[in-house]
Amino acid sequence: MQLSRRQLPLPAALAAVISLAGCGVTTKTVTVGTPAPGTQAAAHSVAASAPTTPAAATAVLHLATFRSPTGNIGCVLLDGDARCDIERRSWSPPPRPASCPTIVDFGQGLQMQATGAPQFVCAGDTARDPASPPLPYGRATRVGPFECVSRTTGMTCTRPADGHGFFLSIQSYRIF
Repeated sequence: MQLSRRQLPLPAALAAVISLAGCGVTTKTVTVGTPAPGTQAAAHSVAASAPTTPAAATAVLHLATFRSPTGNIGCVLLDGDARCDIERRSWSPPPRPASCPTIVDFGQGLQMQATGAPQFVCAGDTARDPASPPLPYGRATRVGPFECVSRTTGMTCTRPADGHGFFLSIQSYRIF
């Protein structure tokens, strides 16, 4: 998925999204470092669990590009891909795979396609656009096969058809 630093027009972004279903993987939660002031740290863990659903979300929007209210996380739901990049984090991604060239960044976010397992981003661009509208805490956005929910604890994006997705926060990430 190629993204530029400019905001994509919403009608074009919505027209480009496709709907397909995915496959299965297990949950992986990794928490590292010291929590940000006013937040609570989670324990290091790797476990199977159900994904967080947007049941607590008070309203569903339809934003193809958005950011967390703080601007630390930026996301794009486009062309059958969901991608969220994070600027500040206290965790490190796994080692760079050989398939990710060293001329681009690795691990600055997580992404998934309409099928397959979520994975770390390997790209030279970013999904973080300060001009994107914020997705308020407690709200969800749905575009194509994806749904993302913004909470004070982080951003969760899923494919509701199969329940797979990812979670990003300053303190941790989770792939499920």
